[in-house]
Amino acid sequence: MRLFNLFFYGRLFFLLLFCSLFVPNCVFFKGRPQPLLRVKKWPQIPKPSDPDGFLRALEHSANYYAHLPQDYTFFINNIPYTAVEMREALECLKMCLKDPDWRQCLKKHFVLYKTNTQVLFTGYYQPILHGSLQKDARYRYPIYRLPNEWVRLELRRFGQDLPPKTLIGMVNHHEVVPFYTRKEIDFEKKLQGKGYELAWVDDPVELFFLHVQGSGVIILPNGQRRYVHYAATNGRRYQSIGRIMKQWGLLEKPNGLNIKSFLRMHPEWIPKVFAVNESYIFFKFVERGPLGALNEILTPYYSLATDPSVIPRGAILFVSTHIPKVNETQDLLGWESFQSLAFSQDTGGAIKGSARADIFFGTGKVAEAQACYMDSPGDLYVLVKKRNER
Repeated sequence: MRLFNLFFYGRLFFLLLFCSLFVPNCVFFKGRPQPLLRVKKWPQIPKPSDPDGFLRALEHSANYYAHLPQDYTFFINNIPYTAVEMREALECLKMCLKDPDWRQCLKKHFVLYKTNTQVLFTGYYQPILHGSLQKDARYRYPIYRLPNEWVRLELRRFGQDLPPKTLIGMVNHHEVVPFYTRKEIDFEKKLQGKGYELAWVDDPVELFFLHVQGSGVIILPNGQRRYVHYAATNGRRYQSIGRIMKQWGLLEKPNGLNIKSFLRMHPEWIPKVFAVNESYIFFKFVERGPLGALNEILTPYYSLATDPSVIPRGAILFVSTHIPKVNETQDLLGWESFQSLAFSQDTGGAIKGSARADIFFGTGKVAEAQACYMDSPGDLYVLVKKRNER
C-alpha cells in the first residue's frame, strides 16, 4: 500500500507540474483571497436611480445568504465574515436607504474598501436565440448539456498534503485527461450523436455569444421561451476572440457588434476564430432567467460579475465609471457617468483578479449594444458592515 501511495502521489505531482509548466488547458481554481485597500475619504455615493430595481437586487443577495449555513465564511480583505454577517449588512443598507442623511448613515455603519488597482469594466447581457428541441435544416447548431464523461477532481480528497486545486477533465480508457476543446466539440464533432443536445439553434455566431454570456433565452418555433443557464465548463482557458481578431488585422477596434457583423459577412473565418477560445460552456434548462452565480435573477445595472477570490458573492459594491449611451438601432451616442451601488452576483471566465468586472445590462437590443460597447476604466469599492454595530 505504501508503494502504491508513493506511485499515486508521484503521478499526481508530475501531472500538476506538467500542467502548470506546459499545458495551459489544465485549469486550476480556488486562489487565496486578494487584499483590498481601506478607504478613509469616501466618494459621493448617490441613492439608487431605480429604488425598486435596487431593492430587488438586494433581496437576491439576501436570499442567497439565507440559503447558506449560518457559519459559511467569506473573506473580505482577508477577514472572515459569516453568511449571517453578510446578510446583516444588507439589512443595514436597507435601513440607510430610508435615512434622510443617507451618506452619513453609510459612513456610520460601514467600512469602505477599494480594489488595489483601477478596474476595467466590461458588460454582458442576456442573448435571445431562435431554436428548436429537434434538429432540422434550419436548427442545426447544438447547445450541449453536461456530458457524462466530464469529471472534476478535488485533489485534497486524495490527500491533505496535495494542493487545494481542482482539475476538470474527462474519463478516457480509465484515465483522466483534459476535456475536448471548442474546436474538437464544434468542428470535429466529438460529442455529436451521444444524446447530450439540449436544443439546436439557427445561428452559430449567436450561439458562441451565448457561451460568452453564460445564460440566455431560446425562442422555440411555437413561440415558447426556454431559459438556458451555465452548468459547467470544459476547464479550458478562456481567450478573447476580439483580441486575436485585432492581432490578425481583421478588426481595428473589435467589440461584440462588429465581431458578429464580420463573422456573418465572412463565415469562412468562423472555425478559425472560434477555435482560439478553447473554453466551452455546457448548459441546463432553468425555469427563469437570467440567473447569475447566486442562482438568483440578475438585475440590470445592479448586478456585477466579479472574481469571488477578490470580492465575495452577494457583497455590496459601489461602482464609479462611464457607460455607453446607445439607441434602438444600436448606435453609440456617447458616454455618461455611472456611479451606483450594486452587488456582486455573478462570475465570468474572463473576470479574474481585482482589475476586472462585468456590468449586467439586461435583455434586448439596447442592452446588447451597451454590453458590446462597454469597455471603460473606473473604480470599484466594497461596503462592509462595521462589526461593532452588531
